Amino acid sequence: MKHRGWIFCFLLIIGSVIAKIPREYEEVVNQDNILFTVTEPYMLAYTYQMKHAFMLGTHFPDGANKTLKNLEMVLADPINGCDPLRNEIYAPTVILMERGDCSFTVKAINGEKAGASVVMVTDSQNYEFGFRQYYVNMIPDESLDRAEIPCVYIAPVTGRYFRDHLEEGGTIKLNLPVERNDAPMVHHQKKAPWETWPEEEHLF
Repeated sequence: MKHRGWIFCFLLIIGSVIAKIPREYEEVVNQDNILFTVTEPYMLAYTYQMKHAFMLGTHFPDGANKTLKNLEMVLADPINGCDPLRNEIYAPTVILMERGDCSFTVKAINGEKAGASVVMVTDSQNYEFGFRQYYVNMIPDESLDRAEIPCVYIAPVTGRYFRDHLEEGGTIKLNLPVERNDAPMVHHQKKAPWETWPEEEHLF
């Protein structure tokens, strides 16, 4: 009888944890990457891929106005996003963070509290030019907390280009997400030449 009580309590705990996991959990592993474009500066004005972390934040808007346009990108301060950010954000902004040192959940929540519109995570310290560019499935920590803004992951090599440009005092403007078929044939709609996309290389 005592054993049955323990089993019941165990099942109750498991059930409560499962109930807290967002319905998007099943979408993460097999979700196709989505696209965004950089419009400024010209040397970075290409189309890029990002992996949307549904479990950490919200979906992008639906409908005709689903593309967030003319967002400015800034580096998180601190760059790992693990402590409350010192960034002063007053306009729609994508905040770029480095992977590591704390959970993705902490990064997402800190980005939201700082006023960011989108949290973008990369691993620019471990990029490899000319090799497979992996896109990480960002999952929450044991708290299962989530931000109320979209959270995405970009390829390490792209993160390196972005970070170098921003650290040199440059600015980056971008639109996200964008539809591949609806993109006009202008320079910044071409695929970034340093990125490897899933059609060309295995995505994991």
